[in-house]
Amino acid sequence: MNTTLLQNIISLCAFAVLIVSIQLDNYLLIGLWMLISVFLFAAFDRSAKSFVVTNLLFGVGFFAYLYVTDHWIASFHSKEWHVFLNRLSLIFILIPLLVSSFLFKVPYRSYFKKTQWKERIYFPFIWSGFHWTTVRTFLFIALAINIVAFLPIMALNGWTFIKEVWVLALIFSITNGILEEIIWRGALLGQFSAQLGEKWGVIVTSLGFGLQHYHLGMPWLLCIALSLGGVFYGGVTVKSKSILPSTIWHIALNVLMVLSGLLLN
Repeated sequence: MNTTLLQNIISLCAFAVLIVSIQLDNYLLIGLWMLISVFLFAAFDRSAKSFVVTNLLFGVGFFAYLYVTDHWIASFHSKEWHVFLNRLSLIFILIPLLVSSFLFKVPYRSYFKKTQWKERIYFPFIWSGFHWTTVRTFLFIALAINIVAFLPIMALNGWTFIKEVWVLALIFSITNGILEEIIWRGALLGQFSAQLGEKWGVIVTSLGFGLQHYHLGMPWLLCIALSLGGVFYGGVTVKSKSILPSTIWHIALNVLMVLSGLLLN
């Protein structure tokens, strides 16, 4: 196993342990993360050192976000305000990442560019596979599949349920979709791609993206499934050089999940 691959695998483990330990408030896992981080910092090059610091600053922001949502936002009785402020508090994760980017001169705006809609994306491995299509067509197909998959559930819930939750669906989906994409496919993917390489940046951010949903009440198996979805969010981002396609997809999927009764119930 070459040094770069070993570094990336250890980095992936470190990030996963950090996210799980903070959500579980598990000091043993936090100690394990510290040991892995010290090893990364001491044994590898400058990119590993900047990755460790990015991890640390992300952890500070993630802890602040969880604290605010658990202790401050919970006092709001209006469900709409509670949902909006809960998702808006994701900003606490973003701020330290911007500090990290400034300290290490690591780009955080790599994917805040004009969308390259005609770039190729391959299936099933994004960079390679038996079939390719453009980013524009891929996004259209993905949205169509999501809509077809959720329509039967929405039909079972009935029009009355949809009328009751559509405002909440828009508030949650727009706020959550935009901020999560800025964090995961924007700031983090930009920094991790510079530190680990583009493909490993997608892998690490996708695993983290899935695991952080545990705090929202999702079981670990579902979190892992969301990580696989995050790979395609990340893939369409790096191929298009923009977070716009993944943001559109994310918002649409969140709307469908709320209207289907799978979220915010």
